[in-house]
Amino acid sequence: MPPIHLESFLYYVDYEPLITLKVGSRCGYCLLHRGYNMIKLSTDDEAKRFEAMDAMLTLMGTDFGPDTIPSILGNDRGVLITRITGCQDPYKERKIKENELALSILPSLKARLDETEDDEKLRTAIKIACLGNVIDYDLPEVNANLEDALEFLDNPLYIDGTDELKSMIKEGTNLLYLTDNAGEIALDTLLVKELRRLGARVTVAVKNGAPALNDALMEDALMVGMDEAADELITTGADAIGIRLDLSPQWFIDRYNKADLIVAKGMANWETMTENPVPCPTMYVFRTKCEPVAMAVGTPENQSIAYLVEKGWKL
Repeated sequence: MPPIHLESFLYYVDYEPLITLKVGSRCGYCLLHRGYNMIKLSTDDEAKRFEAMDAMLTLMGTDFGPDTIPSILGNDRGVLITRITGCQDPYKERKIKENELALSILPSLKARLDETEDDEKLRTAIKIACLGNVIDYDLPEVNANLEDALEFLDNPLYIDGTDELKSMIKEGTNLLYLTDNAGEIALDTLLVKELRRLGARVTVAVKNGAPALNDALMEDALMVGMDEAADELITTGADAIGIRLDLSPQWFIDRYNKADLIVAKGMANWETMTENPVPCPTMYVFRTKCEPVAMAVGTPENQSIAYLVEKGWKL
């Protein structure tokens, strides 16, 4: 089933249909590369590093295959590394720095948004949110520098469902906003405020207490002022990358299923949520930072995506 009115909001040529395969050979390299860097950050003890690497290689040899969901295997890898090294959050200090950097450029981005015509404010806010999605640590050959990404703001969205999304927002629309990484969550505040300006009641969900890679936690949300930007701030109730309904408590599943609209940030949300039919019209907002995801979406790499799908859609 295609996205809503596909032909009305795709602004690129030579569109290729979506493929269902989400994992490629490069995913193995990326999972190992990132895992090794996590291990180095987690401990200086060479014996523990070796133990963690040995266990990670065993996990990859057992669980990596053509049906693998990279974000799920990445989460299992993180749990394994934490258990062996004892380090709960290897990215803690870096997340704080990314929040600070994002907050430092936020005023200039807000000024640009304020200068934008009302009809284009939502599109500009989405582009700003996509810009923030470059922040992702230890992905090979990916420039995660937020300041370098500012130039992307002048580029059009490669897939653009903005107008369709706007048409669905009425006064009091129950919109669930699912965040991705620390740092970029500061830029998400501009999009959340714009969605509210259009009439939506926005609930923002960050990850639960235990860190999952560099995903935003409640402490990150509070640091960047998301509690003031949103109508409500909650967690997903699960210590996992992306949205894992199989690990989520019933109260979050109920909130998820009762949403009128969902905006989901980041590739991990795309990888995990597209495994199940979405409960309502859903917009995936992210940068295509790797070849397998770009192929699944049907775009080149390193593009900003605002991909709107209808209720019940899945890969």
